[in-house]
Amino acid sequence: MSVILFEDMNITRGELIKICNRFLDDKISKEEIIHFATSVMFDDEDKYECEDEIVEEILAQWDNVHTQSKINNRSIELLRNALLKMES
Repeated sequence: MSVILFEDMNITRGELIKICNRFLDDKISKEEIIHFATSVMFDDEDKYECEDEIVEEILAQWDNVHTQSKINNRSIELLRNALLKMES
């Protein structure tokens, strides 16, 4: 199990692409994605900053108990591809 750790970081679309790739390569679990999203969304120490509203929305969806069941290879692959298109 490989934990996602960032310190005092601006979370960018590029970072989310890396997280998606790690998930698709079985290097991190769904639970680790959820834990990361929760850590960012409930950051009381202001260690994390989201690049834009798209990044915030993705993390909010990963943190949302009602949408976490949709975190799977297909949805993460679609998300990664959409983020890649936005980056180019």
